[in-house]
Amino acid sequence: GSIIFGGGQVVLPMLQSEVVPAWMSKDNFFQGLALAQSMPGPLFNFSAYLGAVYKGIPGALIAYLGLFGPGVILIFAVVPFWARLRHVFWFKVVLNGVNATAIGLVGAACVILWEAAISNSADAIVFCFSGSLATVFGIQAPIAIIAGGVLGAILSNDVANLGQLSF
Repeated sequence: GSIIFGGGQVVLPMLQSEVVPAWMSKDNFFQGLALAQSMPGPLFNFSAYLGAVYKGIPGALIAYLGLFGPGVILIFAVVPFWARLRHVFWFKVVLNGVNATAIGLVGAACVILWEAAISNSADAIVFCFSGSLATVFGIQAPIAIIAGGVLGAILSNDVANLGQLSF
C-alpha cells in the first residue's frame, strides 16, 4: 500500500507476478480483479480477495489492512501541513510532476495487464468494447462489465465461436 501512487492499477503487475502461480491461477487472478472492479474501492476489495484465497478470512483482513493502512497513516501525517503547503509554488510544481508520472504508471500498468490478460481476438474485442463504453460513452462500470460479459458469452466457443484464435 505504501508504494501506490496513481491508483491501484499501478501495483497490479507487481501483484500478478507475486501471486500467480504461487497462490492462484492466472484465470482466478483476473476473475477476482474483474469482480473487484465492479465494486467501490476495487483494489481494497481485490487485496482482500487475494488474502482470502491465500489464507482465508485472516488473510483477507491482513491484506486489506496492508493496503489500506499506509495510506491512512500518510494522510494523518500530511494533514497538519497541508493547509500551508498547498499554497507553496514549488510544492504545486512537484505535485504536477508526480501526477504526470502517475498517469504514465497507470498507462504502463494497462499495457502490462493487456499482455497478460488478452490471449485471443475475442478477449481484445470485449476489452475494447467494455473500455469504450466506460470511457468514451460514460456508461457506469457495472453496466459496462455486464455488457462485456454478455458480449464475451456471445463470442465464446459455446455460442458463436468467434475470435477464439490465439494471438
